[in-house]
Amino acid sequence: MNNYETLKYEQSGEVVTVSLNVPPLNLFGNKMMEEMIDCWHSLRNNFSARFLILTAEGDHFSAGVDINELGTGEITPQDARQQQLNGHELMRSLESLEQITVCAMKGVVCGAGMAVAQACDFRIMTEDSYYLVPETNVGTYYTWGCTPRLVRLVGASKAMEIVMTCEPVSAQEAYRLNLANKVVPNDSLMEATHEFVSKIASKSPTCIRITKKIALGASMEGLGNMFICEPELIQGVVYSGDIQEGMRSFLEKRPPKFGR
Repeated sequence: MNNYETLKYEQSGEVVTVSLNVPPLNLFGNKMMEEMIDCWHSLRNNFSARFLILTAEGDHFSAGVDINELGTGEITPQDARQQQLNGHELMRSLESLEQITVCAMKGVVCGAGMAVAQACDFRIMTEDSYYLVPETNVGTYYTWGCTPRLVRLVGASKAMEIVMTCEPVSAQEAYRLNLANKVVPNDSLMEATHEFVSKIASKSPTCIRITKKIALGASMEGLGNMFICEPELIQGVVYSGDIQEGMRSFLEKRPPKFGR
């Protein structure tokens, strides 16, 4: 049994369930990111687990990164670069697990929460849940390699619309756009998720694992280039001052005044 401060870890047979456990909003702070990376690494050596269900305690999956943890928004270029490297490791270590991964979501799925959902093999949402990418509202862009992942799922034009407008994407729209495999009633999320897992569990484990690797390999072209350059790109954004202004305006509850 893994003892985490921000995650709840349970295993029943071949299924590991990891729940974000900082309700009500399950914000991604440094501690949660560290523990998630450690959890994904530990699963590499858990040969008894064939499935990972990623979900959350409380009414919301996640409202994204904990901006309050950054204080007044005085983030340095070096801090931003390191967080980017950590975000890439969190995403890649989740995406490359040999276990089949299913993200089960309710309520708001915002920013970093949507990021980890994208890194899972399958996504199941409740009827009242929705995605939100607020990054350009706070002076940054959709980082951690998430923009090319979103393009891969919904196409370039729709991905730009989601990121640039910062408008919520309902569960029903997410299903239409291929951002959700199933939309289920609000009171049956985990029941529906386990039922979905059981359909795959009855199939050949070897063939399921190979299918995952072939499918992901075929869809990952170009992401490696983003892993290399994105930490440098985010440094440039910090030097522009937009992130600092965006975070200060968010914390002060006022419209941001971005430069050109």
